[in-house]
Amino acid sequence: MTDEMSSPEPALGLRELKKRQTRIAMHRAALELVLEHGLAGVTVEAIAQRAGVSTRTFFNHWRTKESAIIGVLAEEGDGVAESLRRRLEHDCPREALRAVLREVVTSTPADLGVRELKQQVMAKEPRLHSISSGNMLTIQTALVEVLADVLEGDDARERATLSVQIGFAVTRSAFATSMMRGIDLTTAFDEVLARYDAGDAVF
Repeated sequence: MTDEMSSPEPALGLRELKKRQTRIAMHRAALELVLEHGLAGVTVEAIAQRAGVSTRTFFNHWRTKESAIIGVLAEEGDGVAESLRRRLEHDCPREALRAVLREVVTSTPADLGVRELKQQVMAKEPRLHSISSGNMLTIQTALVEVLADVLEGDDARERATLSVQIGFAVTRSAFATSMMRGIDLTTAFDEVLARYDAGDAVF
């Protein structure tokens, strides 16, 4: 989860495609600069300059330089929860949660080069792991709140928590599968989910 940008671009409108390309450029620039200068040596201004955008444009997408490095959009946490809330108006909780997590996966960079850059940066700058984990926990908590509201029974929150945690585990497995096999994330997510549904796991 979480982290940023694109896979199936043909479905995007021209304006949204341009925004996505700008985000990818900033994300890549941030990663490259950290590898070159270290986290402390990178500024928002430097990221914007390398990506060819203004600092105002930068802050339209990211809250901090760390969020640009990790790839977490300013509105992502609230946006994911709101997406789940909208889907629950028409879909059952199981299908709604799966659809939302698939949306998140689909919005992640298809470019393996960008993802490999991020792996290098995360290995170089351990402090980013705690920031990334905090972002993921915030998103998980928001999803649990929305899901618990529609589930019935005294154990609604416990079931919501378990469901979201399993969903995130499937998503993390999809990321690993995608990198190991060099396939796009959406395909990897669908394959991992199919294995889970088929009971093709030890746990």
